[in-house]
Parts: sequence; C-alpha cells; structure tokens
Amino acid sequence: MLRRALAFFLYLVILAREVCLATWSVVKVVLGPMHSIRSGFVSMPLQAKTDLEVTVFANSITLTPGTITVYIAPDYGFLVMHAIDIGEDPEDLRRATKHVLESNILRWTRANPPERGAAS
Repeated sequence: MLRRALAFFLYLVILAREVCLATWSVVKVVLGPMHSIRSGFVSMPLQAKTDLEVTVFANSITLTPGTITVYIAPDYGFLVMHAIDIGEDPEDLRRATKHVLESNILRWTRANPPERGAAS
C-alpha cells in the first residue's frame, strides 16, 4: 500500500513537471516560426486496461498543453492523440508519452506494475 501511495505521489510530481515543460514548448512553438510546426495525430497501443488507468492516461494527455486525446478504442486497445507539434518522428512522441505518463500510472494502479521501459 505504501509503495502504491508513493508511486501515486511520484506520478503527480511527474505530471506537474510535464505540464510545465509542455507549457514552455507550446510558448516556443507559438512564438517561433509557424512553418516549423508539424501538428498531427498519433495512435498508440495501450497497456492501460481498466477504466481508471485509461481515463487517467487520457486525461493526463489532455491536461498537458499542446496535446489532446481524441479517441479511445472501445476495447482499450489504443488511443489517438493530437499534438500541436509531433516533431520529426512521431514514434519519439509515442514512446515518450507512454514512458513518462502511462508507465507511471500503471506503477500506482497495479499490484505488479510493469518494469521500467516495458510500457513502450
């Protein structure tokens, strides 16, 4: 129980950090040259399977400036997010989102969370 409580607290800290970093990134995108923006949709498979896990993950994406969850498959197999700037390789965005958000959510929602890096 203590491990899960600590993992939840760590997740909140990580989410707050991601919101701050994303806010700064959006400011740079908005104030920078418009031709360098590469917005788009990114689909990602989910390890999150419960209503709580998927809801928290989807809302965490939406809370992060510059991204929004636009679709969740009914079987929770994948979700689609839109990003104001997907960068050069959408796979980098996918991998980072799963590693930073989803894997940390699973650490506090599951009795046996996945190992670090396993949420890719």
